[in-house]
Amino acid sequence: MRAQAFTSPLEVSIYVEGLRARPAFFVGLLLLVHAAMWTLVAWLANPTPDLKLSVAVALGREWQFGYMDTPPLAPWLLELAFRIGGSAAAYALGPFTIALTGWLIYTLARRIAGDRHGAIAVFLMVGVHPVAFPVGAFDSDIVQMPLVALAVLAWWFAVVERNRFAWIVLGVTCGFFAYAGVQGFFVLAALLGLTAATPAGRASLAENRDQIFAVSGLFLFTLLLTPRMIWLQHHDFAGVMQLLDIPGRDIARGEPISMGVTVMLGHIGLLLLIGLASRYLAQDGDIAPVFMRPPLHPFGKLLVTVVALVPPILAVVFAVVFGLRFAASAAAPLVLYSGLLAMVLAGEALRVHRQRMVAVAALTFLCLPPVLELATAFASPYFGAAGRTTNWPAQTAARYMTDIYRTRTGRPMEYIVGSEWQASAVALASRDRPHVFIDADPAKSPWVSREQIEVEGAIVIWNIRGADGAPPVALAERLPPLVPESPLTLNWVRPGNLDFIRLGWAIVPPKK
Repeated sequence: MRAQAFTSPLEVSIYVEGLRARPAFFVGLLLLVHAAMWTLVAWLANPTPDLKLSVAVALGREWQFGYMDTPPLAPWLLELAFRIGGSAAAYALGPFTIALTGWLIYTLARRIAGDRHGAIAVFLMVGVHPVAFPVGAFDSDIVQMPLVALAVLAWWFAVVERNRFAWIVLGVTCGFFAYAGVQGFFVLAALLGLTAATPAGRASLAENRDQIFAVSGLFLFTLLLTPRMIWLQHHDFAGVMQLLDIPGRDIARGEPISMGVTVMLGHIGLLLLIGLASRYLAQDGDIAPVFMRPPLHPFGKLLVTVVALVPPILAVVFAVVFGLRFAASAAAPLVLYSGLLAMVLAGEALRVHRQRMVAVAALTFLCLPPVLELATAFASPYFGAAGRTTNWPAQTAARYMTDIYRTRTGRPMEYIVGSEWQASAVALASRDRPHVFIDADPAKSPWVSREQIEVEGAIVIWNIRGADGAPPVALAERLPPLVPESPLTLNWVRPGNLDFIRLGWAIVPPKK
């Protein structure tokens, strides 16, 4: 078996030779190509930024410790990205965050399973949904992925490699979990259990110096957690998890058990890659290169098994107990180590059958989803009854309303009032970047009040259905008397076979 590890280069594919010679380079190249493709697809497929992105940027610019529908970290980072690089940077944030996650996983994997097996572990993740499919905008599910990967890596450095400063990194990283969502806490629970239940974990805290750094990490964790917990307590724990239900996007919410089945189905691609590479039904003369790895670190297999299996199980149990419903994408931070688990179970000699078929399948998983996303974006106006939200004409509406408001009042638009996604989309597209007053409800937008709207002025927008162009009663009751303007009749950016959009709007003139 070991002799076949040195199969002639003429008998193996370029991908196998690349993995043997420069595994780290191939991992970095894969991650960058994956991120660049999804960034390009988002830019080409979405004439209007994803409305989840619009809402997040509108919320993020207010710099609150929490929001009613989503944790604050993703909106904060999107606001920073938008200020630095506009829509292009906001589009790139999600894919490159996943690339960073992949590199952090590889950093841990190479320590446990060796460079080559670690690289293959990362490659296998192209077949796992939703980890490798960053469709839509940067959100709380994506932002937790590098946090989870960094927390597990920091724990390894602290407990196994006895790097005391890693306790500080672990404490800070876990402190940010509360600002990103709840999934990271299931990983933290698994790590704490592993620390308490194993001799190596307990030994890492036996020395006084280690205890000092661990306590310092705990202090920083508490320091970061406290403001967020105070905000949650005062707002009935609203926005603990992401609940941005954007019209036109299938978020696939379901019961916890069905979501568990969805997660398992999301691993079909990974299982297919493993099946193709296995010796099952392989031809006798098939040349199967062998990747050898050094013996696993004694603690590595246990760690990978725990972080790969325990957090998803805890999450499903938690959801069942509390009757929660969640999107399939919420599993992304919890299934990051499926590929590494496959590698630690594979043995020291990994024989790859059907090497070229495996390479073609991996490239298909890498390239086909973004191609399909792009094709769907261009085809949907011709085959769908309702347009995609990224096809909504926010730029046209924003340009028209901003120009009229400036002409009438002689000043920039400070506020826009309307539904969460429509008002946010127009606010993002407007050159004035007004603040958003969601549904004119101070509970949803505590940074704005009716008095500010009366003094500063605003634009109010709403959908028109049927012949009645009046604003919704719930909206009108919370605002000064509204005089509707002539309704806007707009085409979708890619019109296809879609009906026109009719948008009602009104100007609340400033008093000063």
